[in-house]
Amino acid sequence: MSEDIRNKISLRYATSEDIESIAALEPLIFIDPWSEEMIRGDIEAKITKYLVAELDEKIIGYLGYWLVIDECSINNVGVLPEYRRKGLGSIILEKVLKETETLGAKTWVLEVRAGNDPAISLYEKYGFSRAGLRKRYYENGEDAITMIRYNKDITVLAIESSCDETAAAVVRNGREVLSNIISSQISIHTEYGGVVPEIASRHHLTNINGVIDKALKEANTTLDDIDLIAVTNGPGLIGALVIGVSAAKGLSFATGKPIIGVNHMYGHISSNFISYPELEPPFVCLVVSGGHTSLVRMESYTKATLIGSTRDDAAGEAFDKVARVIGLGYPGGPKIENAAKKGNPDAVYFKRVYLEKGSFDFSFSGIKTAVLNYVNSERQKGSAPRTEDVALAFQDAVVEVLVEKAIDAVKSLGENKLVIAGGVSANGRLRNEFEKRCAEEKIELFLPEKILCTDNAAMIGSAAYYKYLEEGAGDLSLDAYADIDW
Repeated sequence: MSEDIRNKISLRYATSEDIESIAALEPLIFIDPWSEEMIRGDIEAKITKYLVAELDEKIIGYLGYWLVIDECSINNVGVLPEYRRKGLGSIILEKVLKETETLGAKTWVLEVRAGNDPAISLYEKYGFSRAGLRKRYYENGEDAITMIRYNKDITVLAIESSCDETAAAVVRNGREVLSNIISSQISIHTEYGGVVPEIASRHHLTNINGVIDKALKEANTTLDDIDLIAVTNGPGLIGALVIGVSAAKGLSFATGKPIIGVNHMYGHISSNFISYPELEPPFVCLVVSGGHTSLVRMESYTKATLIGSTRDDAAGEAFDKVARVIGLGYPGGPKIENAAKKGNPDAVYFKRVYLEKGSFDFSFSGIKTAVLNYVNSERQKGSAPRTEDVALAFQDAVVEVLVEKAIDAVKSLGENKLVIAGGVSANGRLRNEFEKRCAEEKIELFLPEKILCTDNAAMIGSAAYYKYLEEGAGDLSLDAYADIDW
């Protein structure tokens, strides 16, 4: 846009007298234009403000938005075709961003057509980042990209106590880990052959204050520096969850800081946002842990669609049970993996369970029973089955099913990104097989750092950040739940 024309453009806020003019421009600008009644409802109700750009007393562009407390939603940005790519969009957007920031806005959100590359580039220029995808959002079936902008760092103190790890972390902007403290109870529960919920709860109660203090100290922060307190509120062991939720609510009440509850499964998925700063939804994710084995499609940072899940035992649960059967003890995952390294791949074979054709569900109770029957049968024959061979055969049977079903899900949904999360994702054989198969299928693979695979609070801080941006904080009525739906 020439400097001469730029100087002739005037910006002002629309009044009811401009409704007809704006409505007349809608079909010239948008594929699915708003009606005059819709625009009238916005302007006359004084919910949405329209900043219009005029040239020679003719409206040539506009931006509609509303501001509630500290969040600004940009609803529509329109520029007449003949004035596009000349800087007019920048002029209007910059004016709105500056004025709403002066009025206290801290976050800005908008939706843009996935194919509108010039608009996406414009928004990215002004600090917007992609936050999610709404499939077939527009009337013509086109997807919408959700974008978010914020004007300050958000520092989260996160707490995790869903099972037997007492953890706290300080995370900035969902991706930068300032501290990540984990107090494990593995040595305590090993003698019992698994986690004892009551004992886990008691140790959480003993450890939690010290873990939180250490997380703050290591991050070189105080509670005054924290913007949001996050806590896992499910799923998990209810007694263990209550300790973490109570600690978080106490801190929120004492400091006046906002609080937010986080679904533990979304936490596991979010560990990948820490390991891969470039990762954004949508993608397919396999969550594989001691309590869950699920395939989901992440539509956005906060919305997952369940594709398939276990119908009985979770993969991690099967590892623990089989480890007990073959005398390895708890925790089963790492002990089976270590034993399997010395196994003979031709010694034992267990059937792979894929269920009915086209299903993305899992079942691991059968493989567990097969191991038990094999071991008992061999002992009845007077033969002692070699632990390492059984461990390898079991591990291979589980890993093959996990890998192939996840690959099939990605291909069936037309995606090209596969994310792995959960404690079992630390298994070396699983990681190697995923790397091999994804390379063959030309699928982009994301595996979290091993320290982020098992339960930790950094992943909760990451998930909390994105949930807070999209949904805002919770309140002190927050409760713990043993089960939470996706």
